[in-house]
Amino acid sequence: MNQLTKIEIWWHGPLSMDDIKKDFATTNNAYGLYQIYGTHNISGPNTLLYIGKASEQTFAARLKQHNWTNWEASATQFYVGRLGGTHKVDENTWGKLIDIAEQLLIYYFAPPYNTQFLNGYGDIKDTIVLNYDKKNRLPLEVSTFYNDSKFWDDEDTWNEFAVENE
Repeated sequence: MNQLTKIEIWWHGPLSMDDIKKDFATTNNAYGLYQIYGTHNISGPNTLLYIGKASEQTFAARLKQHNWTNWEASATQFYVGRLGGTHKVDENTWGKLIDIAEQLLIYYFAPPYNTQFLNGYGDIKDTIVLNYDKKNRLPLEVSTFYNDSKFWDDEDTWNEFAVENE
């Protein structure tokens, strides 16, 4: 059995671009994942439009690059999520975890403005992403467990449970 990878994300929002510039521009908490919500022509208001990461630049710097938000039909709202847990991780591990979390969240929610990871999340296995606090439309958890199931591999190894009569 493989070891479980648990990725915990603490979400904050809704935030405006001014909030992001003020509170998430230069501090250590200025890196992580983000969600952008707005009005979509088909899905309507409060639609999850985009999921991204700010791993090599701050939230403020990364979100400023999404200048398309200025032309949306209604004001956009931002949610920022920071990875955490009970054990410290090194920068390399943090980078791998944020990549995995981004891939899984994009795959499962297929936001209309994302273009990568819509058809799959690669060879990620035995992973769960837990979303805490102000997560808006994200569920409490997302995992690889459904696709990891032996149910999909071999009908001879996966069996229905049955109660045997005594």
